[in-house]
Amino acid sequence: MEQFKGQPRLPKFAVPKRYDLRLKPDLSACKFAGSVAVDLDIIAATKFIVLNAADLSLVTGSVSFANRGFSKVLEPSKIDLVEADEILVLEFSETLPIGIGVLRIGFEGTLNDKMKGFYRR
Repeated sequence: MEQFKGQPRLPKFAVPKRYDLRLKPDLSACKFAGSVAVDLDIIAATKFIVLNAADLSLVTGSVSFANRGFSKVLEPSKIDLVEADEILVLEFSETLPIGIGVLRIGFEGTLNDKMKGFYRR
């Protein structure tokens, strides 16, 4: 996972094609919950998926990847939210199958005034 820290760009072995984002804000508590399903094109052999993520907490047990051609659902063996680089690194115990798959993530966060991500005004 260390190889992804401090990099200016995300690696190109997993290319996002479509995002289905659901948000549920709680304006009185200044918090939100959400989920995302990302269509990813895995174009090179990898055990990793790296995404941008800032000021989020993942919902336990909510992260999975499934290739459209296979029925097997993979869950990451390691999850690292690198706050300094604002990235989420997912490591899987086996190589992800080449082709289009769907990454699903549940998350929570705080509506803040940092002017990035989902913020309050």
